[in-house]
Parts: sequence; structure tokens; C-alpha cells
Amino acid sequence: MFFNKWFLMAMVMFAGTASADDLPSNCDGCKDHPMIARYPGSALVGYDQRAFDQATFPMGPIASNDEDAPPPKVLKVEGKRTQLFYLEPEGRSGLEVFANYRDALAKAGMSTLWSCSGDDECGRFFGGRAPELMHLSLSNTLEARQGVSDAEEARYIVAKLARADGDIQVAVYVADLAFHVPPRAGAYVMVSQAKPMDKGMVSVDANALDQSLLSTGKAIIYGIYFDFDKADIKPDSKPQLDQIAKLLGDHPDIKLTFTGHTDNQGNADYNLALSRRRADAIVAALVRDYGIAAGRLNAQGMGASAPIASNDTDEGRAKNRRVELVKQ
Repeated sequence: MFFNKWFLMAMVMFAGTASADDLPSNCDGCKDHPMIARYPGSALVGYDQRAFDQATFPMGPIASNDEDAPPPKVLKVEGKRTQLFYLEPEGRSGLEVFANYRDALAKAGMSTLWSCSGDDECGRFFGGRAPELMHLSLSNTLEARQGVSDAEEARYIVAKLARADGDIQVAVYVADLAFHVPPRAGAYVMVSQAKPMDKGMVSVDANALDQSLLSTGKAIIYGIYFDFDKADIKPDSKPQLDQIAKLLGDHPDIKLTFTGHTDNQGNADYNLALSRRRADAIVAALVRDYGIAAGRLNAQGMGASAPIASNDTDEGRAKNRRVELVKQ
């Protein structure tokens, strides 16, 4: 692969020899990303890969830990997400490791979206909050669970490779681990490869919708799809819209409220508005494309205020991103 070949060559060019003495073993089942080489002599101690998930990349300094402060600037993308955590060889500083990654990304033709070094550029609270924003909760090993909790001199870069078959975003976060014995640097790497989600897997037919409305007064649907951060309904939502229209056609007296829900990522007011816009879009599609009377339909946005699963996990957040049909 072109990107991998140049990245590997660049890492060899910019890295000196390093000993892996006293490093822990690579974690079971963990593997390097095929597009990105590790720093020579480092150990892969944390790993997680999802076929399709959201990746959040910090894009600005984090100067406050106050929950009431404006949220940090981030870039959110969807696709195949891979997270890795490396312990670097003894005697190699975080600056040296970071410089190798930064230069190798440039050699691979990637454009830098944002980069920072130290508290002055990254912000005083970047070291503590960046892994939280990126959902870097790797638990393969003790070293992965500890992560960069004792980080000094955070260095970070997020870069992008534009491709016809889907863009690639890469973030590298390197810090010196002050209390690690012996002293070492740690490096987080996160890669997001744009790819379509497997669709058509969770549509609910009209009979199932009817039964759910009869028994609970509402029905949950996941088969209506939107582009990330937008309220435009994607064409592959048609099977689910067909079933909702059939339900309304079979029961001409029924009235429904479409309630949009999000996970808790991002600004609460923005999520509330986005969930309402998406609910409005569903109502508009049913009126425009299926001839459903507008008076039978209502739209409401709830944002992240009514979760049905924990927002602490990717699976839980996926369940919370939904639309509910509520019988009026």
C-alpha cells in the first residue's frame, strides 16, 4: 500500500536504533494499523478497533477544566476507527518520538489540520481531557489503563489524507510519562478511515411498529440515516420510511410524534437543535413523498436528555442515537 510504504520508510529514516529491553510485551490480540508503523522498539500495549464508529479529534487548545466553559473545538468523523497506545523505548524522549511521527505523516502526503506542543500551545488541561474527548479508554493492559495520566509536555497532531475512496484522519498524541519506571514516553495513535456503514440491517416493518405502539405507546427506529452532523435523510432510509408510511396508511386515524435523540457528545444546545431538525426532516419526507396529512404528524427534538443506554461506551452511544415514534 502506497501510504504504508512511505510511512514505513519515513519512520526508518527519522528513527535511530532503540532497545526494547524491559518493555512489556505486546498485548494479546493487538496489532499495528496496516497504514502506520510504530516507532522502532516500542511496545503496543493498548488496542481497540471498530468497523464503524465516531472518532473525535481535538482541534484546539484545552485551557479549562470547567464544565461551564465553552466546549473544546473538535473534529468528528465516522468510519472504521482504530485506537492504539504504545510505550516507547527507554532513553527516547517524547519530543523525538513525536518528531518522527510528524515528519513521517508529512512524508506520506498528509496535511496537518492542527498541531500543538506543551501547555502554551495545547492548553493546560489538554493532557487530561484529550484522551477523554477521544474516548481513549483502552483496557488491554495495566499500562493501557494508566495511559498518560502522569503526562508531561503533551505533543499532538491531527492530519488528513484525502482519497477518492474515503479520507483518512490520523491523530498522534505523545507525552513523557513522568512517574513511569524507567522513564518513557507514551504515544496514542487514532486512525479513522471513512467508509459507509452497513445499512438495511435494523429497519422495523409496519406490523412490528404497530405492535410496539399498542403495547408501549412508542416504537424505536434506527433505520433512518443522516450524514454526520446533518439533517438530510439519506436515500438508503427509504425501506424504513416505506414501513412507517404503510403503518400510517393501514391506520388512518393514528397520529404520531417523531422524537429525535442524540448521544451526549458535543454541545447540549446544538444536539437539541440537531435532533429537532432531523425529526422535522422525517415529517417533511412523509408529507412530501407519501402524501401523509401534515396534521397527523408532529416533530420534537430531545437531544441527549433521554438516553436508553450508558453514554460511556460506543455501543451505548449508538443506541442513544435514534428516532422514536410516539402515539399521540
